[in-house]
Amino acid sequence: MKTDIRVGDDRRARLSDLVTRHRETLVRYFRRKGLDPAAAEDGAQETFIRISRVDPGDLASPEAYLFTIASNVYLERGRRARTRREDRHVHIDTVELVDSEQSPARIFEGREALVRLAKVLEELPARTKEVFLLNRMDGLTYTQLATRFGVSVGTIEKQMSRALGHVRARMDQDA
Repeated sequence: MKTDIRVGDDRRARLSDLVTRHRETLVRYFRRKGLDPAAAEDGAQETFIRISRVDPGDLASPEAYLFTIASNVYLERGRRARTRREDRHVHIDTVELVDSEQSPARIFEGREALVRLAKVLEELPARTKEVFLLNRMDGLTYTQLATRFGVSVGTIEKQMSRALGHVRARMDQDA
Protein backbone atom coordinates (compact mmCIF):
# COMPACT_ATOMS: atom_id res chain seq x y z
CA MET A 1 0.00 0.00 0.00
CA LYS A 2 2.84 2.42 0.66
CA THR A 3 3.76 2.19 -3.02
CA ASP A 4 0.28 3.50 -4.00
CA ILE A 5 0.61 6.44 -1.64
CA ARG A 6 4.04 7.24 -3.02
CA VAL A 7 2.75 7.11 -6.61
CA GLY A 8 0.02 9.58 -5.63
CA ASP A 9 2.59 11.78 -3.90
CA ASP A 10 4.84 11.74 -7.00
CA ARG A 11 1.91 12.70 -9.22
CA ARG A 12 0.92 15.47 -6.83
CA ALA A 13 4.50 16.73 -6.76
CA ARG A 14 4.70 16.80 -10.57
CA LEU A 15 1.41 18.74 -10.76
CA SER A 16 2.57 21.13 -8.07
CA ASP A 17 5.82 21.68 -9.97
CA LEU A 18 3.87 22.50 -13.17
CA VAL A 19 1.70 24.99 -11.28
CA THR A 20 4.69 26.63 -9.62
CA ARG A 21 6.68 26.94 -12.84
CA HIS A 22 3.90 27.93 -15.26
CA ARG A 23 1.13 29.73 -13.39
CA GLU A 24 2.40 33.25 -14.07
CA THR A 25 3.23 32.33 -17.67
CA LEU A 26 -0.31 31.04 -18.20
CA VAL A 27 -1.85 34.15 -16.66
CA ARG A 28 0.29 36.32 -18.99
CA TYR A 29 -0.77 34.13 -21.93
CA PHE A 30 -4.45 34.76 -21.18
CA ARG A 31 -3.80 38.48 -20.57
CA ARG A 32 -2.06 38.77 -23.97
CA LYS A 33 -5.15 37.14 -25.48
CA GLY A 34 -7.17 40.10 -24.15
CA LEU A 35 -8.70 38.71 -20.96
CA ASP A 36 -9.00 40.90 -17.90
CA PRO A 37 -6.89 39.90 -14.85
CA ALA A 38 -9.68 37.95 -13.14
CA ALA A 39 -10.60 36.06 -16.32
CA ALA A 40 -6.91 35.33 -16.95
CA GLU A 41 -6.60 33.84 -13.45
CA ASP A 42 -9.75 31.80 -14.10
CA GLY A 43 -8.30 30.55 -17.38
CA ALA A 44 -5.09 29.46 -15.68
CA GLN A 45 -7.09 27.73 -12.94
CA GLU A 46 -9.25 25.89 -15.49
CA THR A 47 -6.10 24.81 -17.34
CA PHE A 48 -4.58 23.34 -14.18
CA ILE A 49 -7.85 21.60 -13.29
CA ARG A 50 -7.88 19.92 -16.68
CA ILE A 51 -4.26 18.84 -16.59
CA SER A 52 -4.74 17.45 -13.08
CA ARG A 53 -6.88 14.72 -14.65
CA VAL A 54 -3.74 13.12 -16.10
CA ASP A 55 -0.36 12.30 -14.61
CA PRO A 56 2.25 14.69 -16.04
CA GLY A 57 4.75 11.84 -15.69
CA ASP A 58 2.85 9.96 -18.42
CA LEU A 59 3.28 12.82 -20.90
CA ALA A 60 6.21 13.22 -23.28
CA SER A 61 6.04 17.01 -22.90
CA PRO A 62 3.84 18.19 -20.01
CA GLU A 63 4.52 21.86 -20.85
CA ALA A 64 3.35 21.47 -24.46
CA TYR A 65 0.23 19.65 -23.24
CA LEU A 66 -0.37 22.39 -20.67
CA PHE A 67 -0.34 25.11 -23.32
CA THR A 68 -2.51 23.03 -25.65
CA ILE A 69 -5.06 22.86 -22.85
CA ALA A 70 -4.70 26.61 -22.26
CA SER A 71 -5.38 27.28 -25.94
CA ASN A 72 -8.49 25.10 -25.79
CA VAL A 73 -9.67 26.84 -22.62
CA TYR A 74 -9.29 30.21 -24.35
CA LEU A 75 -11.16 29.04 -27.46
CA GLU A 76 -13.99 27.53 -25.38
CA ARG A 77 -14.27 30.72 -23.36
CA GLY A 78 -14.61 32.70 -26.60
CA ARG A 79 -17.34 30.37 -27.84
CA ARG A 80 -19.21 30.69 -24.54
CA ALA A 81 -18.86 34.48 -24.67
CA ARG A 82 -20.32 34.58 -28.17
CA THR A 83 -23.16 32.23 -27.23
CA ARG A 84 -23.99 34.33 -24.19
CA ARG A 85 -23.47 37.55 -26.16
CA GLU A 86 -21.16 38.87 -23.46
CA ASP A 87 -20.18 41.77 -25.72
CA ARG A 88 -23.69 43.15 -25.15
CA HIS A 89 -23.52 42.90 -21.37
CA VAL A 90 -23.11 46.09 -19.37
CA HIS A 91 -20.86 45.88 -16.34
CA ILE A 92 -22.57 47.01 -13.15
CA ASP A 93 -19.77 49.47 -12.36
CA THR A 94 -20.59 51.46 -15.51
CA VAL A 95 -24.29 51.84 -14.71
CA GLU A 96 -25.36 55.09 -13.11
CA LEU A 97 -27.60 54.28 -10.22
CA VAL A 98 -30.60 56.45 -9.40
CA ASP A 99 -30.19 58.68 -6.39
CA SER A 100 -31.29 56.74 -3.32
CA GLU A 101 -33.06 59.75 -1.81
CA GLN A 102 -36.72 59.94 -2.68
CA SER A 103 -38.21 63.14 -4.01
CA PRO A 104 -41.14 64.64 -2.10
CA ALA A 105 -43.43 63.77 -5.02
CA ARG A 106 -42.32 60.12 -4.94
CA ILE A 107 -42.87 59.92 -1.18
CA PHE A 108 -46.35 61.42 -1.60
CA GLU A 109 -47.21 58.92 -4.38
CA GLY A 110 -46.06 56.04 -2.18
CA ARG A 111 -48.21 57.19 0.73
CA GLU A 112 -51.22 57.62 -1.55
CA ALA A 113 -50.74 54.09 -2.89
CA LEU A 114 -50.67 52.73 0.67
CA VAL A 115 -53.90 54.56 1.52
CA ARG A 116 -55.53 53.14 -1.66
CA LEU A 117 -54.28 49.64 -0.76
CA ALA A 118 -55.70 49.93 2.77
CA LYS A 119 -59.10 50.91 1.34
CA VAL A 120 -59.02 48.02 -1.15
CA LEU A 121 -58.11 45.55 1.61
CA GLU A 122 -61.09 46.77 3.69
CA GLU A 123 -63.35 45.56 0.87
CA LEU A 124 -62.20 41.96 1.39
CA PRO A 125 -63.94 39.52 3.75
CA ALA A 126 -62.28 39.57 7.19
CA ARG A 127 -60.76 36.06 6.93
CA THR A 128 -59.40 36.66 3.40
CA LYS A 129 -57.90 39.97 4.48
CA GLU A 130 -56.28 38.35 7.52
CA VAL A 131 -54.84 35.49 5.43
CA PHE A 132 -53.50 37.99 2.88
CA LEU A 133 -51.85 40.21 5.52
CA LEU A 134 -50.37 37.29 7.45
CA ASN A 135 -48.84 35.96 4.24
CA ARG A 136 -47.63 39.24 2.76
CA MET A 137 -46.73 41.19 5.90
CA ASP A 138 -45.72 38.48 8.39
CA GLY A 139 -44.33 36.03 5.85
CA LEU A 140 -46.40 33.01 6.92
CA THR A 141 -46.44 30.20 4.38
CA TYR A 142 -49.63 28.68 3.04
CA THR A 143 -48.98 25.59 5.15
CA GLN A 144 -48.56 27.67 8.29
CA LEU A 145 -51.74 29.59 7.50
CA ALA A 146 -53.69 26.37 6.87
CA THR A 147 -52.57 25.00 10.24
CA ARG A 148 -53.37 28.25 11.98
CA PHE A 149 -56.91 28.45 10.58
CA GLY A 150 -57.58 24.69 10.61
CA VAL A 151 -58.26 24.51 6.87
CA SER A 152 -56.57 22.88 3.88
CA VAL A 153 -53.71 24.47 1.96
CA GLY A 154 -56.06 24.53 -1.05
CA THR A 155 -58.47 26.75 0.88
CA ILE A 156 -55.64 29.15 1.69
CA GLU A 157 -54.58 29.15 -1.98
CA LYS A 158 -58.14 30.06 -3.03
CA GLN A 159 -58.35 32.87 -0.47
CA MET A 160 -54.96 34.25 -1.56
CA SER A 161 -55.95 34.00 -5.22
CA ARG A 162 -59.20 35.84 -4.48
CA ALA A 163 -57.38 38.52 -2.46
CA LEU A 164 -54.65 39.05 -5.05
CA GLY A 165 -57.16 39.22 -7.90
CA HIS A 166 -59.26 41.77 -6.03
CA VAL A 167 -56.26 43.92 -5.06
CA ARG A 168 -54.83 43.81 -8.57
CA ALA A 169 -58.14 44.70 -10.22
CA ARG A 170 -58.96 47.54 -7.84
CA MET A 171 -55.46 49.02 -7.85
CA ASP A 172 -55.40 48.97 -11.66
CA GLN A 173 -58.87 50.52 -11.72
CA ASP A 174 -57.87 53.36 -9.38
CA ALA A 175 -54.58 54.06 -11.11
